[in-house]
Amino acid sequence: MPKQGTAYLAGPVFLPFCRVLPVLTVLAPRPEIRQHNALINSSFVLNTLEWRAFTAILARIHPDDEEFKEYFIPAPELVGDETGGSAYSQIRGLARRLLQRTLYVELLGPGGERVSQPDYEFISFITKARYVRQHGGLFLKVNPDFMPYLLQLTQRGNFTRSLTAELRGLHSSHSFKIYWLLSEYRAFGTRTLTVEDLRFRLGIRADEYSGRFNNFKAKVLDKAQQELAATDLRFEMELLRVGKAVQQIRFTFSPLRPAPAGAPAPAPAVPAAPEPWATALLALGVSEAGCTVIRQQLAEGRYPVGYLAYVAEGLHRPRKARIRKPADYVYKCITGALLLAEYERHLAGLPTGPPLPARRGAPAAAPAPTETVYKLADVRAMYDHPGPYARRTGPVPTFEAYLEQLYLSQGFVPETRAGVEVLVLKPGPV
Repeated sequence: MPKQGTAYLAGPVFLPFCRVLPVLTVLAPRPEIRQHNALINSSFVLNTLEWRAFTAILARIHPDDEEFKEYFIPAPELVGDETGGSAYSQIRGLARRLLQRTLYVELLGPGGERVSQPDYEFISFITKARYVRQHGGLFLKVNPDFMPYLLQLTQRGNFTRSLTAELRGLHSSHSFKIYWLLSEYRAFGTRTLTVEDLRFRLGIRADEYSGRFNNFKAKVLDKAQQELAATDLRFEMELLRVGKAVQQIRFTFSPLRPAPAGAPAPAPAVPAAPEPWATALLALGVSEAGCTVIRQQLAEGRYPVGYLAYVAEGLHRPRKARIRKPADYVYKCITGALLLAEYERHLAGLPTGPPLPARRGAPAAAPAPTETVYKLADVRAMYDHPGPYARRTGPVPTFEAYLEQLYLSQGFVPETRAGVEVLVLKPGPV
């Protein structure tokens, strides 16, 4: 078996088997890897060797790839400096286990998005695995069912990225998973999980660490904390109790994101005085780092500034279920543009969703008439940077035609208030 430092083939590989094999291209690992957040939060457990193989595969997937390739993983990425029969036995056993490994995966919505109450499905991760001693490595083929979770991850808000080098020093199987669970919330600098929820996402069986919580803490949490201390996700833990029982774990860590290779220009500097929208979001609990991400997306024209207020105001609109983490909800809705189509319908005066039923036995109350006011600058930004809904309905040739079609024809009237041009829809008679 080649030792570490051996030069591997960088072109087509022909293997000396009797049957004809496809020409394979050996791919070098990339410095950045990505996962869909649904896969991060799925329930599965891998041992250390399996996690290394999983990470090595992700490191060879390019964001623009449209299908999986057959990936070659050199032995040193899996077993380090080990050589000889022991290493050969480990990797051959790894190939067999990977073929048998199924992941309990969170299913996505029709548009590839996460849903609030997801179903789960057992899916085999690897469809082909073989160790070739002559080339000192493992060839693996990923199940195409994982394409939505690993390929074409370019829409912000639905995936998490990390630096490949940060995962190479991990040894505990649960440390890999905890790293990803925290990395998803990097912009917040904190994540709180119930003990039950964390056990589920780590794939821990009901009979494991089922006695005292201290066993779970020592074998899983403390070990992960020790290993992640050497990464960019060093964290502290706070155990939240109800009575004497630990119910939740609050992780706190640095909100700084790693800088991926080939990243675009850094985000705009934070102004000396926060913008009004940033002040409002900070008051809701969104972190400074989260506001930096939103500031960058605003600069890229992903949504107009009026969209931020619409999402924040949604916290006060009637709903069936209480929002338990307002800052988390607002940040994800904004950066993932989850309510952008609804916002566009709102601007167009179209219904945004079914009304909530009144509580049983409660008398129907007539809503108080209020004005609807939009800044003309925000409306212009919506025209200049149309979202998914506007793109589907087709372009409007001029801004004036856009105003007439979507606002003036609906009764909006241009006005100037406090020196700001606005569109106002006054309430009709009750």
